[in-house]
Order: sequence, then C-alpha cells, then structure tokens
Amino acid sequence: MIYLFSDKKYEGVEHLPLIEIVFYDKKLSLNGFDALIFTSKNSVEAVDRLCPEWKHIEAFAIGEATASYIIQKGGKLAYTSKNAYGDEFAHSLIPLLATKKAYFPRAKEIVSLLPDILITEHIELFQEVLYETRCISYPKNVAPQTHSALIFTSPSTVTCFFKNFDWHESYKAIAIGHKTAAVFPLHVNCQIAQKQTIEACIALAKGI
Repeated sequence: MIYLFSDKKYEGVEHLPLIEIVFYDKKLSLNGFDALIFTSKNSVEAVDRLCPEWKHIEAFAIGEATASYIIQKGGKLAYTSKNAYGDEFAHSLIPLLATKKAYFPRAKEIVSLLPDILITEHIELFQEVLYETRCISYPKNVAPQTHSALIFTSPSTVTCFFKNFDWHESYKAIAIGHKTAAVFPLHVNCQIAQKQTIEACIALAKGI
C-alpha cells in the first residue's frame, strides 16, 4: 500500500491528508511593491484572497507548480526557479531583485532561509505572515498499514504524522526533498525523490 500525505488526491494511492491550511483575513495593500515572491501555491492563494491587484505586479516563483498556479490565477509571471529549494531560490533572486521592492507572503513557520539571505544581500524586502499550517488529528486505528510506503510532501507532514501515529519498522518513508527528509527522527531512514514532485515520489514508492 502507498499512502500520500498531501492535500491533493492521486489515482492509485491512499490519500491521507495530515495538514490543513488556515488563511488569515486581514487588510493587504501592495502599493509601492514591484515584485512578489511566491514559494508555494498556498502563498499565491493567500494573496489572491486579499488583494486582486497582485496580478499586475511581477511574480517570482519557486518551481513549475507555483508558476503554473500564478498563471492560472491570472498573475504576471516574471521568473520561475529551476531549483525548488528555498535557499537556492533566494540566491537566484538576488540579481533579479537588486533594484526592486519585494513583498514575500509566507506561512507562520518556514524552514527556508530565503528572507535572511535576501536581506543580507541588501534586497528591499517586506515579509508578512498570511497563513499557517495546522495538523489534522486522527484516531490511532487510522494509522497506515504495516509494510506500506509513506510519501511525505513537506516538513509539516512529517511533524503531523508523528503527532498522530507511531512509526512501524516496516514502513518505507519517501520525502519530496531534503528539507522534508531533515525533519525525520534519527531512527527513520527515508529515500528522497529525484525531483521535487508528487509524481516522482509516487514513482519511487512503486519501485520499492
């Protein structure tokens, strides 16, 4: 059995969402900004809920999934990072944002050093928390079957898994990236997908 801990269902795998996104209701004005930094689809959604004018500002995306969502929402995509890790994304933005005032909508908790990197490089950056991730609670009897492959799609899914369930030695863990893998307890060995996509994780799970 393959379990996918994501908010999105995929055919052929068991869907078990472990997190929920809570968007904040607040006033948002983007006057004076000429660059938006998006590190997830949730950050795009958060801004879109509060300020439709964002669509007229250049958007800088971390990877194809976020870029596609920007386009889907009618945004003005200016750049897509080929690397889906936050720190590498930040370094690629430095020359692009040198003369811009950037707005970074973010989650309450982040693992990336993106804002620190940009501020250190004297990029004019304003960051604001617009949403947070919360764990979904389950009874113990919903735990994945033994000998299953478990796909973790973010550091938060790892945290929320261990808040709900105990780790069985027969489980096979698959992480979508190095940031997610780093959150596992030391006694858990995990494999990392070659690409930071759910499709790549599912392919890996089917092969083990």
